[in-house]
Amino acid sequence: MDALVMAGGKGKRLGGLEKPLIKINKKHLIDYIISALNESKIKNIYVATSPYTQRTKEYLKKHYKNIFIIETPGNGYIEDLNYCIKYFKEPFLTVCSDIINLNSKLINDIIDYYRKSDVEALNVMIPKDIYPNPHLCYENLVPAGINIVSPKKGYQKEGIYITKKLIFNINTKEDLLLAKKLFER
Repeated sequence: MDALVMAGGKGKRLGGLEKPLIKINKKHLIDYIISALNESKIKNIYVATSPYTQRTKEYLKKHYKNIFIIETPGNGYIEDLNYCIKYFKEPFLTVCSDIINLNSKLINDIIDYYRKSDVEALNVMIPKDIYPNPHLCYENLVPAGINIVSPKKGYQKEGIYITKKLIFNINTKEDLLLAKKLFER
């Protein structure tokens, strides 16, 4: 299975910062994601950048030779994901570039769960009670920023994978401060 890292957002809630290049423990968020993907069952890594994340694109070109960059229009998460689908023939994992604590074991568990299921698409969710101040919540579940998407057109049966692991997304300045408090050594 291939992976697509979504790294083209405007970073408005963070004052225009390129989220993939935010550092925690002297390491860029995008480096945490790529490291976890490289250590997992993922075959190829694609990163979706946009006109809003040109520094991220240059950073990736300089530091990673084993990834593929897809330049999107930067019209929003869903629009850019739809733009990228044409690059995939099989289901693929999507990961937001603003996750601090993703690891290869969780990625492999998600892939294994998906392969044993009878669904075409999979949403990874976290119970609300273990997530501090979620921005989105559906029936006491918080989206983790990780999904498996099928490039198949038309109706797709969706499943949910619930993890008890706190997968922390950095969306606001408050999230960034909390992430530094929780994860910096």
